[in-house]
Amino acid sequence: MASRESRGERTDRTGESSRLLRYLTHRRLPLMLATVGVLLALPSLWGGWVADDHFHRLKLVGSPALAASATPSLDLFTFASGDPEQNHRLIDKGFWPWWSLQDLRAAFWRPITALTHWVDYRFWPESPAWMHAQSIAWFALLIVVATMLFRRIMGATWIAGLAALFYAIDDARGMPVGFLANRNALIAGVFGMLAILAHDRWRRDGWKSGAVLGPGLLLASLLSAEAGVGALAYLVAHALFLDRARGRRRVAALLPYAAVVTGWRMVWSHLGYGVMGIGLYVDPLREPLKYLASAAKQVPVLLLGQWALPPSETYVVAAEFGAALVLSFVALGLVGAMAAVVIPMLRRNRQTGFWGSGMILSLLPICATFPADRMTLFVGLGAFALLAQWLADVYAGHGALEADGARPRRRFGARALAAFFVVVHGGLAPIGLAMRSAMPAGPRSWLESISIHVPLDVEVEEQSLVVVTAPLVMGAGYLPIRNALDGLPVPAHTRILAPHQAPVLVQRPDAHTLTIRPTGGFLKSPWDQLARSLDYPMSLGQRVHLTDVVIEITGLTADNRPAEATFHFAAPLEDPSLRWLYWDGDTYAPFPLPAIGETVVLTNNGLEPMD
Repeated sequence: MASRESRGERTDRTGESSRLLRYLTHRRLPLMLATVGVLLALPSLWGGWVADDHFHRLKLVGSPALAASATPSLDLFTFASGDPEQNHRLIDKGFWPWWSLQDLRAAFWRPITALTHWVDYRFWPESPAWMHAQSIAWFALLIVVATMLFRRIMGATWIAGLAALFYAIDDARGMPVGFLANRNALIAGVFGMLAILAHDRWRRDGWKSGAVLGPGLLLASLLSAEAGVGALAYLVAHALFLDRARGRRRVAALLPYAAVVTGWRMVWSHLGYGVMGIGLYVDPLREPLKYLASAAKQVPVLLLGQWALPPSETYVVAAEFGAALVLSFVALGLVGAMAAVVIPMLRRNRQTGFWGSGMILSLLPICATFPADRMTLFVGLGAFALLAQWLADVYAGHGALEADGARPRRRFGARALAAFFVVVHGGLAPIGLAMRSAMPAGPRSWLESISIHVPLDVEVEEQSLVVVTAPLVMGAGYLPIRNALDGLPVPAHTRILAPHQAPVLVQRPDAHTLTIRPTGGFLKSPWDQLARSLDYPMSLGQRVHLTDVVIEITGLTADNRPAEATFHFAAPLEDPSLRWLYWDGDTYAPFPLPAIGETVVLTNNGLEPMD
């Protein structure tokens, strides 16, 4: 009886396995996987507008309330132009915090993506659900093209199908599909992967049209997002491992792509695009040493986030506590341990070399900004191809464990790691994809809690709204944009004085002045550094002149950041031209002004008098 039951269980498992293999080799697999991806991404339809989406709304729809500060334009991804006068107007209005670098530049050239947003606001300007539907459509197209690429290189095998399945349900796609302003990554991925497909057909099948289409598609990818540079990594890997021509011809085949990237970058710079003075970003060409240092710290974190856990966004959280370097070393150790198990078992062939080198090379461009899973769109191609191949060796009897006489302990370690990968990428990833699609920037309740939603009457249009502390300064800066677009009163100016790093000491030396000292000083958070890189420190006594207030740096930290700032208002603090708020640890509340000579402490439980 036991023997018959055992045989029955094996038959059931064999049947299930055969059914899975049929699906993974089905000729309609690209459409099947696209359908799965769309279903997992459907929660994004209710995601609404988040963060930079409001900026795009302002650019494309415009608002009479902000006509003097923001001009409607298709240049959607220029957040700071580098022009000191223009930047000063944005700082004075309250879009950027007072410590922002005057010649800050955060400008990206993405005309193809901008055109897709123009379509959104041309045909359904008040329906974010339809805008998200367009992003989901791009996501579906990305899955189709990625599956075609896996099959093109690996054949219509179940291993290629498994790699495509992992890619389609990867939670790293959640933010690009759920965050409208990050749609650019999906579009760049579609065109970039099509460029790789066209190139492969040209080089291996002699399809001459690919010689023209490949560079053209790469240019389209770059004009969608800078992430398109990741496609170049696989074109180089193709020349190294898959192209069978002689060395010189391989190099010659890459020259059109090199010309496209060089020309794109030259025009990009000539038109004034780029980054300068913005924290968490670095220009590899202008700051090569800083970029190399950044890459050394970020590559292990990105690889760990791609292959295992935790997400690579953990790096920024660690940076908040000064532990980014520690995380990098921990990630390096974990990635090294996994590599010690995986690499010896990978079959030595040209495909492995192509996917592995493509994965590593595509890491390099994304190290120009902070680590985030959303950046691994091209990294995932190589990673999942290698993972699928390795799982086949472990589970499908390809003999890698037995052929090299692996010891029982090594066999157990490999199978345990394989089970872990299956749980992460086959079980947790699709759940994460649905969650990240619905909440690309975090839980909506948290986002709403840190945004300023207090009722404002029309009188505020003649007042400065002064927010003494805010939990996320950059997020609070969206208040004038959101109110203008929603038809609500817009303050004449919005002043976010300090981050809420409790306890925050607030002293009032006279009728016009507040002196504020947050714990750890200003510019402690990486998010606050988006407005001013620590490479551009403020000096003791430096002043920032705004319409109704002069801010003076009156103390520095040991690492040369502002420790204390004094705010000299033109009017007495009780003047009706000023309206006061602060973060009480739970929400925004009216700020009770201290008496002259009094010091108060802002904690996570509200306001307390100084002992």
